Amino acid sequence: MMTRNSVMTDETQVVCPCCGELAPVLLGTLQDATQFAGMHTATVLRGGKLYRCATCHLKFRFPIEDSNTYNKLYDHGDASNWTGDVPRLDWDLIVQYLGDAGSDRPDVLDFGCNTGELLGRLGSGYRKFGIEINQAAADTAVNEYGVQVWSSIEVMPADKRFDVIVAVDVVEHMPDPELLIRQLVSRLAVGGRLILTTGDADNRWWNRFGANWWYCFHPEHIAFVSRPWLDYVTQRSKLSVIECKRFRYRKLGVLARGIHALFMIFYGVLPSIYLSLRNTGRRLLSRPDVSSVLGNGVSADHLFIVLSSKIET
Repeated sequence: MMTRNSVMTDETQVVCPCCGELAPVLLGTLQDATQFAGMHTATVLRGGKLYRCATCHLKFRFPIEDSNTYNKLYDHGDASNWTGDVPRLDWDLIVQYLGDAGSDRPDVLDFGCNTGELLGRLGSGYRKFGIEINQAAADTAVNEYGVQVWSSIEVMPADKRFDVIVAVDVVEHMPDPELLIRQLVSRLAVGGRLILTTGDADNRWWNRFGANWWYCFHPEHIAFVSRPWLDYVTQRSKLSVIECKRFRYRKLGVLARGIHALFMIFYGVLPSIYLSLRNTGRRLLSRPDVSSVLGNGVSADHLFIVLSSKIET
């Protein structure tokens, strides 16, 4: 099994980063990028290609950058990139789930807590912890929401355990999502729950457009999971799926949803032309902002997942 440091560099030997299977299915070429985590990059980030493993069903980007490059890019990213003014429906699901579970889950770790806003929404009945590589975001979590933050799992106290661990929009940033899940589950207290949200790599639009699906536009997205992948992982591990359901990431009105759907299809069919026209429009309007291609919120293309360990120690 590959780890985060086992970066694939030789395109003649494409190996699934989860199960190690050779010769995955090529789904298409990904677009090069000049932005990462909400910031413009000094150099072009190569898009590579999108593959799907026939054994474990993981979809993944190949080749990817080395871990040091990613760490620097994340540390210089925009701390507000994953928050902003857009209502977070995944946060609503998490807050509702924890509320339904009662107040007997007080220790919560947010892996990739960013500025700590999700933890802040939980109220005062929880002890709040986070892991965040972006120092500016971590400082905000500490100062604004009283979160105890570490920079990585490795620097946390070895005996520290949590009643709930959440990883929101994190799985897709890791080369081996299964390895991350195993690491997080090992930090659960007895009866604890791991909550994940991420894009659904088996939704119908993604299966239609492949590498031209809007979610693949972000160069920081490198691995993509689905319910078939989750079934594969849990069948060969000591994990149980408590809940797994699709949800729409963003609320859009009827008109906005229709417009976004048209642009999503435009990008799905003609991505290079879409990006060329968008960039030309930005230059003419003098708006060098950093944003995604449209598509977020058009359909229920994300997964809300709750896992637990089959073996309680």
